[in-house]
Amino acid sequence: MTTNDAPYLKLLQNQLALVDERDFNLASWKKSTILLVSTCFGANSEQVSAIEKIDYNYSSWTLRDESGASNPILNECKATLSTIISQYQITIETLDKNDSSNQINNLDFLWTPFKDELTGASVKRLKSILNQASVSSEEVEIFLKDLPNQTLVNIIQSALTSKEFKQWISQQ
Repeated sequence: MTTNDAPYLKLLQNQLALVDERDFNLASWKKSTILLVSTCFGANSEQVSAIEKIDYNYSSWTLRDESGASNPILNECKATLSTIISQYQITIETLDKNDSSNQINNLDFLWTPFKDELTGASVKRLKSILNQASVSSEEVEIFLKDLPNQTLVNIIQSALTSKEFKQWISQQ
């Protein structure tokens, strides 16, 4: 587990412990848990959907109050978050085994800003320049000089503020 993952794992475990609190509030627990889980897995992940689906299934408060000592909502919260924590631990272990340097060497963080800022034709042109057997630095320079200044700023800014670059630079 990397030092970046440890705080998230601890926060997930804290959310699990909150379920046992006497003054447990499902709505606030869901909101904070969704924020945390979306940070770990992404906003559109299955894990976020699973938390969002947790809700009271009874038709009245009386039925809920008389359901006995075992609260199905609390059990569902615990089971769902326990599964998510296990998935996160497996993800962390898998990433560690694949070596974090492989992850950092993934250059998507550098290419994505170009795809986001350039037109489709410009992306194709840049790709063709870069895929040549002997890439001419003059040709790359001409391509970059033809771009509007703000586009270049946006590309560089996006690359430098990406999570992957921050992770890489912290190890330098």
